[in-house]
Amino acid sequence: MQTDIAIKVSLGTIRDVFETIDDCLHVEHFSVADPNISLAKLTRENGNRAITTSLGSGVGTFVVAARNSELRLEQKGRILFQGLMIEDSVTFVEGPDPIAVELQSDACLYVLTFLKEPDRGPCPVVGGRFSIRDVRLAELIGEISESSPVRRCELTRDFSRLAFEYYRSLPRVHPLSAWRLGRVRRYAETRLDQRMSLGELADVAGFSRAHFAATFKAATSMSAHEFLLRMRIQAAARLLICTDLALVEIALQTGFQNQPHFTTVFKKITSLTPRKWRESRRSPVMAHDLSKKAGAVVIEHLPQDPERDLPQELH
Repeated sequence: MQTDIAIKVSLGTIRDVFETIDDCLHVEHFSVADPNISLAKLTRENGNRAITTSLGSGVGTFVVAARNSELRLEQKGRILFQGLMIEDSVTFVEGPDPIAVELQSDACLYVLTFLKEPDRGPCPVVGGRFSIRDVRLAELIGEISESSPVRRCELTRDFSRLAFEYYRSLPRVHPLSAWRLGRVRRYAETRLDQRMSLGELADVAGFSRAHFAATFKAATSMSAHEFLLRMRIQAAARLLICTDLALVEIALQTGFQNQPHFTTVFKKITSLTPRKWRESRRSPVMAHDLSKKAGAVVIEHLPQDPERDLPQELH
């Protein structure tokens, strides 16, 4: 993994500390009245290159996305996750080895690490990690950050207990391996202007439709349909900022049937039409930097169920 900047998130701070690193990465440490619990918040704003952050280790670490964040997780050289971590999703990584997080776009993450096993917390999990998505957990981690150090001890244990209860209620399947997930992602990225079916993506991964759907959701906390939809919107957002292409051309290049369909889906996810979104975020400097770097553009504040009113087949 290419490291532009490496930041060690310290553990067991005795008071709240806020750091600014490289003008675009902010690390906030929250004091917790328990030396075996570490809580930090990583916020990246207005960056145009990848930044690698080295997280402290313990018996288990929760990474919680406070908003949609493009990132890559590694442990001992093994890729655990690569792609878009959706707002309100939680990834747990077990083991004492440090975790490298490459932030590939603007991001906002909470990192909760247990240095020793809490009373009801981290237990053996499939593959040493899992990804789930639950708004209650996201709200709880926000409450933790705003509470007193003593209250944070209680809430962090509640968070761990609820996360594992939620995980245990899920079907027992192994998450799709990182290399298979990467293969599916690369395949989809080169064919965003074409129709893709669940069976087609399953074939790329080398699994049946049913097995692929289950393992994909276990690895990413989203369905293959939502994954593909968000990839299309991400690509469209990048084109809106980096190019002067007409909306109809962007719609066709990112796999939408026509401009009205593109506008409907884009507004459903971002609450703005593509034109207004472009106007609100585009600047000559930003467009120039993004066109050179071809970096990801993250859509913030997505609703809980962006595909609720959309066709359920992949398209």
